[in-house]
Amino acid sequence: MTVTSKKTTVVIPALNEESNIGACLEALANGSLLPAEIIVVDGESYDNTVRIAQQFGAKVLNNERRTAAAGRNVGWKMVKTDYVAFTDADCIPDSGWLQCLEHRLTNDVVDGIAGRVVPRCPRNEYEAYWNHLAWETLMQFGDDPYPITEKNIIHSVVTASCAYRKDALYQLGGFDEWFGNNAEDVDLTWRAIDAGLSLVYEPNAIVHASGVLNIAGIRQKSFRNGVSSSKLQKRYGGTLNFDPNIYRLLGRTILDKEPNPNKWLDLNELIWHLLGKYSGSIRFKVINF
Repeated sequence: MTVTSKKTTVVIPALNEESNIGACLEALANGSLLPAEIIVVDGESYDNTVRIAQQFGAKVLNNERRTAAAGRNVGWKMVKTDYVAFTDADCIPDSGWLQCLEHRLTNDVVDGIAGRVVPRCPRNEYEAYWNHLAWETLMQFGDDPYPITEKNIIHSVVTASCAYRKDALYQLGGFDEWFGNNAEDVDLTWRAIDAGLSLVYEPNAIVHASGVLNIAGIRQKSFRNGVSSSKLQKRYGGTLNFDPNIYRLLGRTILDKEPNPNKWLDLNELIWHLLGKYSGSIRFKVINF
């Protein structure tokens, strides 16, 4: 017997996601616990995203600012339930994802829960590369639950798989839209820690994430990550930051004579990440090298 939640609404920002959002919504419809409501916040898509979302019975709201941070804010402010779960339109939640998040929020004294993100089966070499980098190297999702108490990127509440109490989102003021499409979830995590809120990681709340499918996507994502690192530095780290590790890694990659099928992808990722850091340094008046 399918049970519908009375406590949790799922919010999904979307922009031109007609190739992904149907699978995401179908997974939620087949979950062991159905959401009280699904809110898709559309950033003025020009494809069939809205039509597909409506076919699955989701409430569709408009996001004029088009960024993920703005979309999540539009969505959670319309939620009528006590809890708000977030995922992305290109993610596929496990059948027990929502039930696991709601169980922890109901039975534990916590304000937010970080779920686990694992890569979907890659469709090509670019997606395999990016998924490994993003979800298995830059982020570290372990097999055991733990409290999130330190401000670092590796252990943050990633909005691809998470949930918050709605009153905690009100207390924090929601997502900072200055961050746009990158690091808005890291910023929210760090502000929650500073505010003394309780955050935990729950490895059994799993979603399967897609990745980029071409070299242009790797460059764009890497550049955005570099820009967002400058934004986080502006907000939390002062005016000067120098990371020698990234230059050592770049040098080793260039000089490495051993066969490496990913060498060209590694170089692209590192160079475009650095370009993003430099661009962010200029735009936000920090020195982030």
